[in-house]
Amino acid sequence: MPFPWYHADVPVEYRSRSERALQMYVHELKEHAALLMRLGFSKEEATSRLKGNVGWDFELHGKPAHLGKVEEVVEAVYRARGLGGGGTPSLDG
Repeated sequence: MPFPWYHADVPVEYRSRSERALQMYVHELKEHAALLMRLGFSKEEATSRLKGNVGWDFELHGKPAHLGKVEEVVEAVYRARGLGGGGTPSLDG
C-alpha cells in the first residue's frame, strides 16, 4: 500500500513554471543583447558573448532551452534597434 505523501500533489499553477522561466530567460537575453549593441558590439560578438554566458551559467546542468534562441534574439534586437530601425528602443520588439 503506497503512502499518500509519497506522490506529490503539485498545484496546477506550479506545473507551468518552465514556460515562464523560458520567457524570463529570453527577456534577459534581449536586455543583454540591447546593452551589447549600445556598447558597440557587433551581432557576431554579441551572439558569441551571450552563448558563452548562458553556457557558463548552466555548465553544471546541461544545455538550457534558451541557448538555442540566442541567435534569434540577437538578430531581432539588432534589426529592431539598428541604424534605420526607427522608433524608440524597447525590449518588447
